[in-house]
Amino acid sequence: MLPPKTIARDLPLPVMKPPVPRAKSNSLITSDSVKAVSLPDVKIHTIPAHVPSPIQNIRPPLAIEAIKDAKPSSPTSPAIDSSAPVTHPGEQEMGLQDREWFAGICGRKTAEDTLLKVNKDGSFMVRCSTAQNARQPFTLVVLFNQKVYNIPVRFLKDSCSYALGKEGKKCEELFSSLQEMISHHKDNPLLLIDSRSQAKHTTYLTHPVHL
Repeated sequence: MLPPKTIARDLPLPVMKPPVPRAKSNSLITSDSVKAVSLPDVKIHTIPAHVPSPIQNIRPPLAIEAIKDAKPSSPTSPAIDSSAPVTHPGEQEMGLQDREWFAGICGRKTAEDTLLKVNKDGSFMVRCSTAQNARQPFTLVVLFNQKVYNIPVRFLKDSCSYALGKEGKKCEELFSSLQEMISHHKDNPLLLIDSRSQAKHTTYLTHPVHL
């Protein structure tokens, strides 16, 4: 065997290969490389925390606006009760119910039969007219010579007075109340005209009759 030193001197030395360059990792970025790179301007749109609901911008229906602008309708007029009793002019003011000659509401035949039973010329009463209208509210019923006369008592609205007989007379006496009319013909003759024969008579109101 050869000595160790001789063997080491004669053997060739090993050849060292140069290191293979490794690819640079993307993860190893130095501060200088970051400064060299220029990034493009990027606009970032942020979403607001509260997005208004689209319902808030919708106008209310036209029906609601029409209700606000609509004018209040006028109140309905109250219905008139046709069955209500007719109030005659001056009846309450003069207290006709207390008059001995006032018969109130009664039929024509009832008034005539009552006076015929009395059978005295100048017997009379005042009853509500059958027509029951404001222009002819009452009728003066008078007995003379066993005949009953029904004389209209008219109310003149313009002068607020009463007149005897039908319309169309040239001259007629006016009275402020029924009481004045009765009192006048107690002392002054009352003209009576027969509707059939047109005969004229006069009498006084001497005997008031009450039903």
